[in-house]
Amino acid sequence: MNDFGGGRPTRTATTEHRYRETFEYLRHTAEREARAGGHIFDIVDWFCSKHGCCSSSTIRPYRASLNHAITTTAGLHPDHLAHLMMRLKRGPDVRQKGPRRTAARKRKSLPHAQWELLVQAVRHSRSPDDRLILCFLIFGPALFLRPTEYLAARVDGDLLFTKNAKATNGRANGEERSRNLEMPGWTIDQLIIFLNSLAKAVEAAGSPERLFGRLSARLARICKGCGVRRVSLYTLRHVGIATAKSWMTPTEVAAAAGHASTRTASSHYSKRRHGWHGVRLGGLPTAASMAAVREVGRPSFDSPRIRKAQM
Repeated sequence: MNDFGGGRPTRTATTEHRYRETFEYLRHTAEREARAGGHIFDIVDWFCSKHGCCSSSTIRPYRASLNHAITTTAGLHPDHLAHLMMRLKRGPDVRQKGPRRTAARKRKSLPHAQWELLVQAVRHSRSPDDRLILCFLIFGPALFLRPTEYLAARVDGDLLFTKNAKATNGRANGEERSRNLEMPGWTIDQLIIFLNSLAKAVEAAGSPERLFGRLSARLARICKGCGVRRVSLYTLRHVGIATAKSWMTPTEVAAAAGHASTRTASSHYSKRRHGWHGVRLGGLPTAASMAAVREVGRPSFDSPRIRKAQM
């Protein structure tokens, strides 16, 4: 059987494994969004109805995985198989090009020298907002939490517990993840003070959105004053994940970042070459958090562990 490009499809073990993993993702998403059953007919109908939601580069692997699922489903009548293949070939419509999504516009790398400039700009400031930004700059690359995840984070001894922001859509490794801090006691004390100060600042601002909007605007002004291309609070998460790729395994990176699979950090976050090499920040995620991660495909990053260094 030919693929939709007219050639013969690749059927290596790695490719088939990726097809199966992608199909399981589509099946779970269809069940959640459309309350569809697990039958291939329901999943194909759901997928083909998602007009204008995905780019062609996204539709192509999804379609290939569904194509593989159709051809490997036992007991399909030839007429039904032909109907599914024709349905799959026709839909869905590709999303039209428009403004880049917010995530695509965010800066994903920050050289250490530029990070130092930003730290020095706020280190001696007495402004409460600047003190919060300083803490984000310090702890962001080490813990790489999403900015809003700090609001529900808590420290228990040498462990950091964080509620996963993406838990409701199946993209997280459970409701909560945990990680060894492996930091000096005084640093952990500063982290606790930061979490408490952030919670009070949100209460005073009236909402997280107001506070983070204000901090983002202030950070943009600091970047301009330092001659650094604009950095967002989320950039620090990218820096942390890229740095962790130089000394953590893919499963450890996914667990520390709160991802459900190892593919997310490989596909959507900054590459290892953009991280801070020779530096180990923070500690490893706990075994429970790593056990909730799915290993998908062939790891795109892995390296021997390096000795811990101070930031």
